[in-house]
Amino acid sequence: MLTLPQNIVCGYYDCREFGDLALSPKRKATKYEIEFYLEDGLSTFADDKEYIIKSHFIQIAKPNQIRYSRLPFKTIYLKFTADGEIAEMLSAAPEYFYCRNFEKVIETLDEIILLNENGNNKILLQSRLLYLLNLILNNSKNSNLNNPQALETISKAKKYIKSNFMNEITLKDISTAVNLSPIYFHNIFTGVTGISPHDYLINCRICEAKKLLWNSQIPLEMIAENCGFGCQQYFNKIFKKETGTTPGKYRKEIQQNYLEG
Repeated sequence: MLTLPQNIVCGYYDCREFGDLALSPKRKATKYEIEFYLEDGLSTFADDKEYIIKSHFIQIAKPNQIRYSRLPFKTIYLKFTADGEIAEMLSAAPEYFYCRNFEKVIETLDEIILLNENGNNKILLQSRLLYLLNLILNNSKNSNLNNPQALETISKAKKYIKSNFMNEITLKDISTAVNLSPIYFHNIFTGVTGISPHDYLINCRICEAKKLLWNSQIPLEMIAENCGFGCQQYFNKIFKKETGTTPGKYRKEIQQNYLEG
């Protein structure tokens, strides 16, 4: 029987409130707890099982688990009570895995936080929460993340891509940075993250381009160069493919949203 989650608590959390502590206090989870980690950190524990904190990874903690973490870390959290089918699915899911469609998950979490704070549309809140749980559980399927060496390789590769996306880098460049052959590296990266290294590179470039379109009046030709697209024509083509609109139209829409708000 499907029963809806209750007693929802959610938000953003930065552990700096612990000051100089290196380890958060141990506590027993009283609800299902979903954490979406926003940046690389040290490690988190559930019943003394250690997980390395990585950006865009999700942790599902179950009621009665003993939890604590090595600091610092930043996360979006969602806690709730559940029983019936939802509890069964969450209890059967892997405890820690990479979130392939992280932008959609963050967007939905933001919606849930606002709806939960307002408290005036419980039907919409529950519908977004069920949508989020479906996203998360789909991400958890076929997840093969028990190999610490593979996780470390992916982390190094992502850092390399984020530091060099503005340059003309290839699969060979990235695989060389993590001391693997291109084919072997491609298989590991795709198997763990669910996307290819090339797609991750494009996503980094698109994200940076969006920030420049939001916050500056830099010409499109210069944004294309600064974000590693090389020329404006290629930038326009890839941006439209990934977002459904051109960079110029995207910038105008962002400005128009403010005027209409």
